[in-house]
Amino acid sequence: MQRRNLLRAIGLLVAPCGLTHVAAQETDWPKRPIKVIVPAPAGGPFDRTMRPLAQSLAELLKQPVVIENRPSAGNIVGTQAGASAPADGYTLTMTGMLNTIAASLYDNLPFDVARDFEHIGGIGEGAQWLVVRSDAGIASFQDLIAHAKREPGKLNYASSGAGSSGHLIMEMLQRATSTTLTHVPYKGGAPALQDVLGGVVSVTALPITGALPFVQSGKLRALAASSKKRDPRYPDVPTFSELGYPQLSVTSWVGLSAPKGTPAPIVRKVSSALQMALSTPAISKQLEAEGMTALPMTPEQYAALVRSDVARWGQLVRSLNIKAN
Repeated sequence: MQRRNLLRAIGLLVAPCGLTHVAAQETDWPKRPIKVIVPAPAGGPFDRTMRPLAQSLAELLKQPVVIENRPSAGNIVGTQAGASAPADGYTLTMTGMLNTIAASLYDNLPFDVARDFEHIGGIGEGAQWLVVRSDAGIASFQDLIAHAKREPGKLNYASSGAGSSGHLIMEMLQRATSTTLTHVPYKGGAPALQDVLGGVVSVTALPITGALPFVQSGKLRALAASSKKRDPRYPDVPTFSELGYPQLSVTSWVGLSAPKGTPAPIVRKVSSALQMALSTPAISKQLEAEGMTALPMTPEQYAALVRSDVARWGQLVRSLNIKAN
């Protein structure tokens, strides 16, 4: 009995010391460079967004922040590497809406984007534009819907592939408006856009940055934007919500996450630095160049966004029976 009581007393003395040591380690973080995995090619939109942000984070956290590009279909390889990294705060991962679509698009994913990360916060979000060729005889969103109802299935729309955000938005549009259009999937956004410009396909939905040069040159007409509010930079483009379809308010977003189990003080420290960086004019300008606006969020808010989009896209993908395996 005395021995048991002695061991218990020693345990009570040691435990606080151990906790203090762990807390000190977390408070002292970071002591060495931090890596951010970007699950997309160098020079692409994700990469161009993250690099200036990494520089700002490095200044705020007082340690270098280096980018590691790990591209793959569905952003799977890089995101898996981030999910399986040590939970010490020295490996972060750029996550986004594509991960929430992939959750139901691919069978046997080696990670769960909602559960295998400690989500830190949002970075930016961008809308998509519904566009047609200017000489297609469709002057407005109402014209498009009227045409589609007169001739069900006769209008074709292009996307960058089955399960892409453009494809899913167009499927949502058909359900919301009780119309039928014919999907023409391409292997990427560039060939899809090229065939719309060439008159091979009538309609597509794509990010603002992809559509803007051709809308400005008069080759394409923007019929609607998927943002919640009309963008003051493009006042002539109405939102789906204004047109009576708020369920089509969809943005493509990206954020930052850490492996599951990363200590909460570290997550909060990165989150605070991230929100500070997003408030700077330089980062705002870079996001605008990519067709996005800042998406400052607490870890709790970003985690909720991930969960809600996994559910939202999962329901739609399953109903369409789409698989990308």
